[in-house]
Amino acid sequence: MPFENDHVLLGKFVDSHERGDVEAAAQYWERLAINNYDRVVAAVRTFRFSASGPGIPAHEHGSAVTEAFLRVSAMSAVFRKRETGRFYAALNTCVEHACQDFGRKELRHERRAKGSLDQRYEPDGDAGPYDAALAAYDADQRRQTRETLEAEASRQDAERLVAWGIAQIKNDDHREVLELTYIEKLSGAAIARRLGITNDNVYQRRRRGTLELERILREHPRP
Repeated sequence: MPFENDHVLLGKFVDSHERGDVEAAAQYWERLAINNYDRVVAAVRTFRFSASGPGIPAHEHGSAVTEAFLRVSAMSAVFRKRETGRFYAALNTCVEHACQDFGRKELRHERRAKGSLDQRYEPDGDAGPYDAALAAYDADQRRQTRETLEAEASRQDAERLVAWGIAQIKNDDHREVLELTYIEKLSGAAIARRLGITNDNVYQRRRRGTLELERILREHPRP
């Protein structure tokens, strides 16, 4: 299938919806989302919780990209504009919301830690001026540890499921590109250099592999 740019795919997506061809519309949106996978990666990497604040930790980029890309894929349920500018704006907003949700626990931890030293104490009591703060800090650390372990377990579970699904793909070319995308977290350009193929070939293999991966995860029970 020849490469088609975002403007063409977006137009075909809207046209398909207007004539009621939902299956064709879904295929055009999938190709559109895959075309913009690297845009999602870049948006996650440059995301910041505030103008001068931190972003998603580098070691969590892969998981955040996966969550954001799935949300972009699901955006087809509500998006009906033909202009690529509006699509890019909606994609960036979608990725931003995904990153905010992904990092909400980390931000909550930070706020609690900053507020812990503001605890009050009774000067005439037995406790020292920082006892309440230290107790709150200790409790906060326990909460952070528990939530971090739960989040890490959930992330590892999702990554194991995706890795299992990729292993079920029979086409070697499609499986290899998905492994480099989701497991090694390489960009499209890096995959093209690694395999000695064009960017267009990377996108085509990734598109077809992603469709097969979605079918596998939808039709087969979790291992």
